[in-house]
Amino acid sequence: MKLTKAYWLLWTGQILNRIGLIAPAFLVIYLQRSGIINESAASLIVGLFGVGIVLAGLLGGVLAESIGPRKLILIAEPIAVLIALLYLVVRDPILIGILALLSGALSTIERPAGAALISTMVSPDHFPRAYGLHLMGFNVGTTLSLVLSGLFLEIFPPGIFMVWAACSALYWGFAKSLPPDETVAKTEPFSLKNMARDLAEPYRQRSLVVFLVLCFIVALIYLQVNSTLPLHMLSEGINSAQIGIVLAVNAVLSIVLLPLVPKLVAKWPDSTPLVLASVFVGVGFGLNAFAHDVPFFLVALIFWTIGEVLWAPMSAGYLAARAPEGRTSSYMSSYFFVWNTAFMIGGPLGIVIANAFGYPALWLGVLVLGLLGGLGFKLLAVPKESHAKTDAKTDA
Repeated sequence: MKLTKAYWLLWTGQILNRIGLIAPAFLVIYLQRSGIINESAASLIVGLFGVGIVLAGLLGGVLAESIGPRKLILIAEPIAVLIALLYLVVRDPILIGILALLSGALSTIERPAGAALISTMVSPDHFPRAYGLHLMGFNVGTTLSLVLSGLFLEIFPPGIFMVWAACSALYWGFAKSLPPDETVAKTEPFSLKNMARDLAEPYRQRSLVVFLVLCFIVALIYLQVNSTLPLHMLSEGINSAQIGIVLAVNAVLSIVLLPLVPKLVAKWPDSTPLVLASVFVGVGFGLNAFAHDVPFFLVALIFWTIGEVLWAPMSAGYLAARAPEGRTSSYMSSYFFVWNTAFMIGGPLGIVIANAFGYPALWLGVLVLGLLGGLGFKLLAVPKESHAKTDAKTDA
């Protein structure tokens, strides 16, 4: 598979975009150390950031289809520059809350647009591999972001916003160099009603709704990595530095394995990688029920990382292959919406279950969910040429 210059421009730009973005935890640390918010307001800031993520995941796709994915990026990045710089001067907690909401939205809104752009650069058969490389870059950028944010918070806290502004400006420059958006013939003019219809389209197909529910199950399991897994490791006497090392192994394995997966599974039935992904994620997190030290947590991590790298490119490719022409963004938006909703629900729910019944009960429940998800993907059959795609071609 030979990738175009435009693809590598997008790939480099999104790495820069991820390097600049600030994780909500680091944002809260900065705001608290600066005396802008107190501890009681921290959860509200994180919540508003999360609401922004969910809303952008839902709306980003239809916005990209309405104005063009490249154009959406070109609009979003200057706003990101402005938001980043406003953090340096705004002190009012209410305004900070608004900025947090917008920050969450800007961290996600371009992701469906990026997927849509990739779908125009490669053939459908090559989309999973191209998207896998895209995700590898995403993980590299996110990892570097965490390192840089932690460093700047110690030596020069305002630097985190300066880096964000600079990286957003650079991403705008790379996006500006991309070819103009392809135009797809539309039989109806733009309106909020038509936009809402396009937004709802993936949810009108029963088979895709089942697919999205199964995605939600996998996301609920995997996203325990951000909440209950570190807390469980702390409860076993593992310190923060060791937890960081364990989770860094996941990042390294993901970067190494993601580009290999699409080629490895190219001849498999579409559902097979998803079945295995759900099972590996469930088994990996389920093994944590028996973990009491770093080596065992690492063994469990290898299992769920294999599930992660099987899952990420193949689930996106599965959905993109079933999107009607010109609607990849809105179909990918449904995926990001489900994932981001699981992000909002999964962490708190996992903590509640762990506190009520203990970590072993949580992880064994997660194991069952993963196995059920695998069974669901095995039973799910969605033809590539969905009736929506057929309808779109008929309309054209």
